[in-house]
This record gives sequence, structure tokens and C-alpha cells, in this order.
Amino acid sequence: MKLLFPYRIPLCLSLIAAAALPCALLGNPGVASAEFRNTSDAGADRLDFIENLRRNERENRWSDAQIQVAKDAADMQQHLRYPYDMADKTKAAPTTFEGDELTYDQTTGEFSAVGKVHVLQADGHLFETPDSMTGNLVKEQVELPGHAHMIQVTPGQSRVELNGYKAFYRYGAKTGSMDEAKGKIDHQYVTGKKFEFYPDHIVIHDGTSTKCGALHPDYAIYAKRIEYWPNKETIYEHAKFLLKGNVIARKRRHVTKAGEENPDRDWIPRIGYDQDDGIWLREELHRPVANRIDASYVGKLMQKRGGRGHAELCWSSVGAGAYRLRYGYYEDGDQNWIKRKPEFDWQYSHPITGTPLNYGLEYSIGRWQSQKTGIESTHQHYVFSLWRNPIWFHKTWVMTLGGGYEITKESYDDSTTKGLWADTALLHKFDDRWYAYTAYGYRKNNTQNSLFDYDLDDYTQKIQAGVSYQMTDLDRFMVAMEWDAQEGEMHDVDYYWFHDLHCSQLILRYRSKQSTWKVSWQFTPW
Repeated sequence: MKLLFPYRIPLCLSLIAAAALPCALLGNPGVASAEFRNTSDAGADRLDFIENLRRNERENRWSDAQIQVAKDAADMQQHLRYPYDMADKTKAAPTTFEGDELTYDQTTGEFSAVGKVHVLQADGHLFETPDSMTGNLVKEQVELPGHAHMIQVTPGQSRVELNGYKAFYRYGAKTGSMDEAKGKIDHQYVTGKKFEFYPDHIVIHDGTSTKCGALHPDYAIYAKRIEYWPNKETIYEHAKFLLKGNVIARKRRHVTKAGEENPDRDWIPRIGYDQDDGIWLREELHRPVANRIDASYVGKLMQKRGGRGHAELCWSSVGAGAYRLRYGYYEDGDQNWIKRKPEFDWQYSHPITGTPLNYGLEYSIGRWQSQKTGIESTHQHYVFSLWRNPIWFHKTWVMTLGGGYEITKESYDDSTTKGLWADTALLHKFDDRWYAYTAYGYRKNNTQNSLFDYDLDDYTQKIQAGVSYQMTDLDRFMVAMEWDAQEGEMHDVDYYWFHDLHCSQLILRYRSKQSTWKVSWQFTPW
């Protein structure tokens, strides 16, 4: 993944750095998800963050009702007779009750309300119903036996909007329940036979969770029990992964950490077409097998090539980098295939204290076999990387700089290829619709002096440039270009069209110099 950073930076580090880049550029205080990954040439993937930002904004967009509740709660706080300290968890938030007909017993504290009942707390909780409500001010609780609409926009808690039945809520203790409900919790659309509310988490029984907002979602996770812990994790017990209502995978326990990529983000298959492979189907699965040890499998079924895939086992140590064992077939952006049988690699990276610089080390050794020539060789690769944190100019310009040295050895012809590499890029945001980038890259290793042409350019020096335009809320167009800087010749001109469907996205790519098309269709990732 290139994404405006030197292409030899270890993947885990480049993802972290790349995620921070668009947020600062766009003034977004959060971290844009690194979910969308383009497979491209000419540096088009340097603007991947645009898709991730749009998806992130869509997932976290507040509804009009949530905005109104937050406004009403803030107005209530300003007009209280006594100041309300939201940080004081021992006291119930001030609460207002509204209804067409209200009755109240001062002796017992019991009350009832009928017709357009509206209960609002100053901390951002709302319960309302068009039917009736009963409650007790002494016990600080309310009960809505019919239809109930619940909104929670309390700072530090999950943002919730649900519609259901038989709601019961202790607004003093901030606990309660609701039956047969559906709605949205943070960025997930949810349903459940029963919801339980606690001050620090929410539990769903016999429920579903998805990012697809359709009435009948294209994909979802069903679980006997789902626990949402805001800013921590989500736990699914006895989970089933559903695609068009069909079970395609099961897990006894499935956990996603807040702020991290979902390890099962790609359990939903991706479908596409290109002239080399024909119609293809790709699926990726990740599973934790022990503490800091993860296993993964990527499989691709192609009309013209048949099935190919690879498996990996990765151990992330504390302070000593990441170790990975790989076996199987791998494909690069130019659809060159190799088979690792197997390969071991190690990656380590660390910031240089007191400076804006970082460094990384990589080593790999394994048996490679080219699927084009059939050549087989013991392949060794050493890389040293040094790069600087992004340099900002006037909040809309950002520059990245990186370089290093790499050595490749092959047993097949007893060859050694070594030399410097460098990558620098400049990205600019013109406005919310227009983005552009330009970049220069140097790499001594290329297809002309290497045994394998996997993941290599055809020349030593290259210049890349591209521009992206958001034409509508559903359509984005992009042009990416690359030149052989030594010969001064145009090498690639690629055109992209990204079109959002309801819960999926269609991506069309046309490589004009090669006169080839590639179409892919993927569900909105997790």
C-alpha cells in the first residue's frame, strides 16, 4: 500500500501513518478508517483515503433527531436553576416530562402521561411515545408499554437511536431495556429481540449488526448476544455471518476492537471482471489463534485461471517487530503471480526519539516460483527504510519524504541486486470535491535487472500525478498518470469511476495505454 508514503515502509506502519494523513488534511479530529485499498498503478492508491473518509463520514453521520436532542439537552442545561455537573455519576441528570395528559401523585411519586409523551434528560437521553407512559419520580424510572423511540447522545457513551416496544428505563441508574427494537448504535444498524441498557455498555439478545442500512440488509452478523462497549470493543457470542440471508461462516466468539480494523472486514467476498482473469471472486479471512498470533487466508476464484490462494501466520512481538510465515499464490497490481513455498519475513520499525524521523528494517527468505516463466529460486530480500513525518503547508498541502537501501539475492542464477530507493510526494486539497497529487520515485531494483517481475516497476525513475473529482454524492472520478522519468515517456494513464450503490460500491478502471478494463463490485466494508 503506497498511500503517499514510501512503498517499502512495512505495511503495518504505513497503515497507521496513512490513516493520520487525511484526518489532519481535512480537519477531521478522528482517524479515517483504512478500509478501502485500491489495487492500482500510477499512484492512484495515494488517494485511497478519500473513499475511506467518505465512508467514515457516512457511518458516523448524525440523524436530524439526534441533532435536535443534543440541542434540546444543551438548552436545558443552560436554563437549569442549579448547575448540572455531567461528570458526577452519582446524581441523575435533570429530567423533563411532557405529554397531552399528565397526572402525578405527590405522596407516592407515581405519574402517568398519555399522548405524545416526551421524556428528556439533560445528559442527552430521550424517550418518547405516541401512546402512554407510567413512572415514578421517587424511584426515577419510566415505563412505555407500547411503541417507544429512544435516543442517546450522551458524551462518552454509544450514540443510539432505536424504535421498539415495552421500554423500561431507570433514568437515575441509567439502566433499562426495550423489546423487539431496531435502529442504529454508533455506525452499526442493529436489530434485536431484547436490548439491555447499562451506564457503560449495551447488550442485544438475538440480534443482528451491519453497516448496510437497507430494510433487508445485503449482509449482517447475527449473534445470540452482542455487547457494545463504547471506545473499547464489541463482542459477538455464537455469531453467524449472513450474506443475502444465507449463513456463509460461523464463530463461537467474535470480537472487534474500537479504533482498529475489523480482522474479519473482508469475510464478504468481492466480485469483479478483467480481461486477464475473466469473472473473479475474492475472499479474505482473518482469525486470531493465540495471543498476538493471527492466521489469514486469501482465496481468488477466476474464470480463466481457476482457483489460487495463500495462507499466512503472523506473530506480533512486543518491541521486536512482526514475524510472518507465508505460503501460496500472490498477485501484484500488474497481475503478475508468484508462488511462495514457503517464505519467512520479519519487519521492524521505530521512530527516532526527538526527531521527526522514523526507520524500518525488513528481512525475508523463501522459495519463489514465477507463474509466468516457471523459474524457481531461493529469494532473499533486505531493506532499510528511513522516512520523515508529513510536512504540512497551509493545512491543504502535505509532503512526504522517504528513502532507503535494499538488497535482493537469488539462488537460481547466484545474482545480487542492490541499490537505493526513494519516494517523495506532494498532495493538495483544493476543496471538498477536488484533490490532486504528484510524486517522484527512484528504485534501483526493477524488472530489467531482477529475476522476478513481481511488485517491480519497469524503470528506475518515475513521476506520478493524479487528480480526483467528486462529481455527485454517489460518483467520484479519478485520473492517474505515470511517466518513465529517464526516457521522458508516458507509461500509464488510468481512469477510475467509483459509484456508490445502496450498501456496496462499483469500481471501474480503464488503463488506456494497455487498453484494458477492470470492474469490481464490493460490499461496503466493515
